[in-house]
Amino acid sequence: MSKTTLIIRNFLCIFRLDARDDSQESPVEWIDEKLLGKRVVFMRNENPAILMFNLVERDDENIYYCRADFKHTPTRNIKVNLTVTIPPEKVMIIDVNDSHIKDYKLGPFNEGTSVNITCEATGVPNVTWWLENTLLDKSMDYITIHSDDPYHFWHNITKMKVRNVLHIDKIERKSLNAVYTCQATNSQLMHPISSSITLDVNRK
Repeated sequence: MSKTTLIIRNFLCIFRLDARDDSQESPVEWIDEKLLGKRVVFMRNENPAILMFNLVERDDENIYYCRADFKHTPTRNIKVNLTVTIPPEKVMIIDVNDSHIKDYKLGPFNEGTSVNITCEATGVPNVTWWLENTLLDKSMDYITIHSDDPYHFWHNITKMKVRNVLHIDKIERKSLNAVYTCQATNSQLMHPISSSITLDVNRK
């Protein structure tokens, strides 16, 4: 039987199970509620023992280390990488001034001119541009937002957003009233979210 069990995240102990006192009916448990709240339960009677998260959050994603110290055998260490998939919260199409496109209509532009249309989505989804059923662009830039919370010091990335800039090199007459759709998805288990704009063109 183990004497103590420690669970470590970001070099900080978040859970400790102390069974060193054999006179106690049950081991002494301690958990850092400031980091995890009351969402985490250590199920020590399961085989193997389970650290269960209720209502998983974005910042729960991390590498967790479990260390068990025994009476007569060497210490055991196990590492688990917890990955949290965050569905995109919103998709926003913006113009060259980083302003939301009013009434979801962009233009008017003269034929032959070029234009950049930017789509941003929160989380870490795949962001793509479509014209009806045709994929136009799947290139993306990732923008990292750091947290000011000192408890997230060792967690380098706390929030992200993804940007995809669609470049239309030469606007044609047929682009009048064309509907361009930005789509964001990061899981096959959930439907993608999207936003669309209509292009207005001045004909020559």
